Amino acid sequence: MQEGRAALVLRQLNPDPGATGLISLRFAFVTRGPGGGDHIFPSFILDDWGREIRSLKLYSWVRENGQRFPRAEIFGFESDGRETQCFLRELEHYARLPCYAYETAERPINDGVLLNAVLLPDYSLKKPRIKKPAGLQRPLSAARVNWWQIPTDFSALELSQLDARPDPGY
Repeated sequence: MQEGRAALVLRQLNPDPGATGLISLRFAFVTRGPGGGDHIFPSFILDDWGREIRSLKLYSWVRENGQRFPRAEIFGFESDGRETQCFLRELEHYARLPCYAYETAERPINDGVLLNAVLLPDYSLKKPRIKKPAGLQRPLSAARVNWWQIPTDFSALELSQLDARPDPGY
């Protein structure tokens, strides 16, 4: 983290879940509203018939069904950790998902660091370039971050070099 910018160095797209030193990521939905709305971290969704949608599946479900089921409700947490609920019609459906990093999955919601970029080390590069990897799954593929390939010797890399703002999606 430098000067209000935060980036995650992603060495492996699919690390072993038992590996040490892993960072947990949480993805938020964005509500409609002035200033870009609030961020809601979902726990589950109740569709119009009362069925629960949980886990990472809910991100795809909202993308595929959110416009057709505006009365479905999302239950979760606001950025400050307070419990909340809202109708799907209150979400900005085309917004990219703000991505927050946590030291462990057990950390409270308000301990997260909002990421601006994901850095992918590449030994063949001499200077950074924007390039999103192919084949990412939701919600990571919809994260509101810039994807950068960087040289493996990134010790002198300054995040100000990667100043492009992530596309909000709307």
